[in-house]
Amino acid sequence: MGKKACLVLYLGTGNSHKVLEFMKMAPPNVSVLQAFSSEYPSPNVLESGKTFFVNAYLKAETFAGALREKVEGVIISDDSGLVVPALSGAPGILSARYAGEGASDAQNRELLLKNMKGRTGSDRRASFVCVLVAMDIKTGDLMASSVGSVSGRIANGLMGEGGFGYDPLFVPDGYRASFGIMAPEEKNRISHRFLAFRKLCSMLVAP
Repeated sequence: MGKKACLVLYLGTGNSHKVLEFMKMAPPNVSVLQAFSSEYPSPNVLESGKTFFVNAYLKAETFAGALREKVEGVIISDDSGLVVPALSGAPGILSARYAGEGASDAQNRELLLKNMKGRTGSDRRASFVCVLVAMDIKTGDLMASSVGSVSGRIANGLMGEGGFGYDPLFVPDGYRASFGIMAPEEKNRISHRFLAFRKLCSMLVAP
C-alpha cells in the first residue's frame, strides 16, 4: 500500500492544464485537490502586481476568501511565465496575455516569434519562472512561498504540439526537444513548476 497523504492542498487555478500537472507532480505524502470547477468557477483576480510573487499572493488571497465558507485547509496558487532577457524580461508577468487580454496560446506564441525574429545566440536565451504561494484558507495568513526556474532557449519555430502556453517554443538546457515534444512525465521532472512545488511541499511538511 502507498504512503497515506498527510498534507492536503487546494489548488487555486482556472487552468485545467496546471491542475493535471500539479496532481501528477505531488509527492506521495501530499494530495492536491482542485479548488474550483465548471460548477464552482474560480473568481476573477486583478493581477495588478509587478512581480510573480505579488500576483501569486493576490490570487491566493482571492481564492482563500472564496473558499472560506466552504472548506478549511491550505490554498496554493502560482504565477508563472516566460522571461526573455533580450526582450527586457517579456513576456514575464504578462505571459498569459502577451498578445492582449483574452489572447490564445497560439496568438501569444506568434507574437513572441515575431519579436524574436532575427535574434540569434545568447539573444534567444530564456527561462520559465514559477512562484508559488501557500495560504491558510481560514485566516488568510501566508504560510510559505517558493520559486522555481528552468533555463533554456527559444526555438526558431514551433517544436511539437504538447504541453500548453509557450511549451512548443522552449528548449531547456541540455535537451534538443522542447517542452512541447517531451512526454509529460519527463517535463514534470525538470519544470519550473515541479521545482517550485517540491520546495513548497518540503516547507509545509517539515517537522
